[in-house]
Amino acid sequence: MKYAVLSDIHANYEALKSVLAQMAKMEIDGYIFCGDLIGYGPQPAECVSEIRKLKNLHIVMGNHDAALAGKIEVKWFNESAAAAIEYSAKNLDSETLTWISSLPERIDTEDFTVVHGAPRNALKEYLLSEAQFFDNIKYVDNTVCFVGHSHMPMYFCLKEDGRVYSDFIKPLEKIILNSPKCFINPGSVGQPRDGNPLASFGIYDTSKKTFELIRVKYDVLTVQELMAKIGMPPLLVERLAMGF
Repeated sequence: MKYAVLSDIHANYEALKSVLAQMAKMEIDGYIFCGDLIGYGPQPAECVSEIRKLKNLHIVMGNHDAALAGKIEVKWFNESAAAAIEYSAKNLDSETLTWISSLPERIDTEDFTVVHGAPRNALKEYLLSEAQFFDNIKYVDNTVCFVGHSHMPMYFCLKEDGRVYSDFIKPLEKIILNSPKCFINPGSVGQPRDGNPLASFGIYDTSKKTFELIRVKYDVLTVQELMAKIGMPPLLVERLAMGF
């Protein structure tokens, strides 16, 4: 099967539309979403609506989603992030809020595991180092685990000889997942933080055991104008164009 793997949309509907348009040109059997539908961006309702239309969807809750659901206190977020969460809360209907609150923090299938942050701490841990990866291995039985949260496309793989290999994933780079353990971060659809403002997602082929990273251009200026119009914090507006 081929799965589209995406994460951290953060209410950026323009980015999501471009990603979905690219996916429509590809043979995809299912979707894996690593959390954070809302936060930072200006169109949470539109993003949730589009994601809910996807068939064979494996979706987990992110930390911003959890704050919206009351599972994490908003006071732990910085001022800009908290303002965006509060904006989402005011612009989503009760049925949508209930649906977001029902999302699991973790999914385990025969082929993969999905969490937002890390297997050890699904909502809060940023998986950024080889030491963290090694510490988290014991929390996963599957060979492949997909994570989000850092907004940076990365991979960590444990080889047969016990060594850990890791790196950032470049556009169109294909990672062969033939190791005992591999953790993959597909980057962020709505707010990339790897210095590249293009929306990021990946394709996971369970038969070939590969993951390929795809980057997609979208109308950043339109999103920035909408964010400014509704009075979102300038930092959130400006960072989109920088990919940070």
